[in-house]
Amino acid sequence: MNKNKIGVVVDSTFKMNASFIQEKDIRVVYLDILVGDKTYKDGELTNDEIYAFMDKNIKVTTSQPAPNRFMNAYQSLLDDGYEHVICLTVSESLSGTFNSANLAKGMLEDPSKVTVFDTKSAICGAEFLAEALIQHIESEDSLEAILQAFLKTRDTGLLIFTVDDLMLLVRSGRLSKIQGMIGNLLKVKPILRFDQGKLDVEHKVRTSENVLKYLVSEVAKLADKAKTVVRVSYTTTSDMADKFAMEIKEKFDNVQVKVVDRISAVIAVHVGKAGLGIYLTNI
Repeated sequence: MNKNKIGVVVDSTFKMNASFIQEKDIRVVYLDILVGDKTYKDGELTNDEIYAFMDKNIKVTTSQPAPNRFMNAYQSLLDDGYEHVICLTVSESLSGTFNSANLAKGMLEDPSKVTVFDTKSAICGAEFLAEALIQHIESEDSLEAILQAFLKTRDTGLLIFTVDDLMLLVRSGRLSKIQGMIGNLLKVKPILRFDQGKLDVEHKVRTSENVLKYLVSEVAKLADKAKTVVRVSYTTTSDMADKFAMEIKEKFDNVQVKVVDRISAVIAVHVGKAGLGIYLTNI
């Protein structure tokens, strides 16, 4: 237990390292993946297995956690002696998970013991923010200072990612139909910016090589200002993620870059094959 006696809850889309979760006593609330008439917990299926179902035209969707899952996570931490719980969720603009987490707070005997934050991010961005929250909990002297430090961290980062098929995002309601049709008709590789919960098609390129060039140029813009952190995640293309990370290491001395892991299966359903995401922030 940390000195501030503050527990942490995240949802499964954060895809955090198992040893880190255990070391920091973090509770993870799982989203569901629905394949045909079967339901799986996020993490029970690999991304490749999900895409195999989709290739066979089997319907694959996702579902936010029921509030009681969050309530049980909060209560378990409070029962273990934590005096307050901070819950982080994937961006509210992408999922109803934030709403479930808030509803669960109201189900507790003392809701004031729980603070719920929308990270306004996802994948490797959400993971970075969870790790930053742990650092704030361990270094700050009060709950108020921790919350203020976290909000400052949250409001400085952004997520950029690329997908092969925009229509997956259109069908799931994450992107407008017009944006999806334009991207697919032109047969381009769209680059999307997810900044403080808002998703937009920012740029379009023809090749994977041009995707990497564009992402490197975005890193350069931040690296010119201050020390920069870059986190990288992917659905299936680890080689592309590794190539990007290597290029960043070779070109910039003041950038910390890390390939974290595959994007969680729930997010992979909506991003599709060959998805690559980077989270950028100055520190």
